[in-house]
Amino acid sequence: MSTILLPIQQAITRYIFPIVVAVGNCGNLIIIIVFSQRGRRTNPCSLYLLFGAIANIVNVNIAIIPLINALLNPPDPFTQSLALCRVRGYLIHISNHYFRTLVVLACIDRYAMTSMRISIRNWSSLKVARRAIPLAFISWLLIASHILVFEDIQNGRCFVFGLYGTVFSFYNIIINILPGCFMLVTGFLTMRNIHRSRMRINPTEQITNTGRLVNKKELDLLKIVVAEVCVYLTLTTLYPITLIYSSFTSNVVKNADRVRIESFINFIGQSCLLYFTSSSNFFIYTATSKSFRHDMKKLLFRLKRRITVRPTIIANSIMELAVLRPQRTTTHT
Repeated sequence: MSTILLPIQQAITRYIFPIVVAVGNCGNLIIIIVFSQRGRRTNPCSLYLLFGAIANIVNVNIAIIPLINALLNPPDPFTQSLALCRVRGYLIHISNHYFRTLVVLACIDRYAMTSMRISIRNWSSLKVARRAIPLAFISWLLIASHILVFEDIQNGRCFVFGLYGTVFSFYNIIINILPGCFMLVTGFLTMRNIHRSRMRINPTEQITNTGRLVNKKELDLLKIVVAEVCVYLTLTTLYPITLIYSSFTSNVVKNADRVRIESFINFIGQSCLLYFTSSSNFFIYTATSKSFRHDMKKLLFRLKRRITVRPTIIANSIMELAVLRPQRTTTHT
């Protein structure tokens, strides 16, 4: 029974992962374009989601494409070159955890936005976002630097081994559990703020830190963040569980069937579901946010108009030039 798990894993890599790459790139690119619009860039939560989409594009391409290439065109260059091995692991680690940090910052922003206290609402501002986004990126550049030194290649596998592998597992467990905890706490506090505001005043009269009414886009962003957290927690719960299990059973003697089963479960929990997380944003935003769907439709309509109108203008210009160009007359002597 366990012998069919490897062909299933290879089939997922060969047929499912290319779809994940295409969907992830297209979806996150649309998110970047929508949240780069002038009306969106002035919102701190939109900035967090914008840079989160950029991190997801990096993660999807750096993490998945080498896996597909290694299956279709062996040998894998990332298991032949130690430099490539370490740089790839470094970039995957940064992009993955930078995205999670941005989701946490978006949760904090929505909590601050719904708070009744002015001192807390001040944290939901463009100024804070413009400082927090590069600070989080620089922090992960430094935190993840150990991968550039200690990740290694053994038996044709680019991974972490020995004492560093054990330490890295516990480190990974901590940095994967903490974001989920922060998301749950800030989500609970945000829901409590909304409940309290409804008890005190009309829900349509909630005040932002700038003294303006909370508009539909703000509420849509709140829905996006809540849905993002739910999907994130659902798809990443298996990851720390597999890490904990692997850490506590690393010295256990296992037969071939158990090794195959555990390898397949690790592939699903530590690779497959995480890649789905990076590619699911577009569907989350489209399903939960009416304003995002509206902005996306406007964007696609504008693109369609440019594609259909511009060739017509060029063709008309060419025809006008052909008509207006003076014909050369010839004289016979």
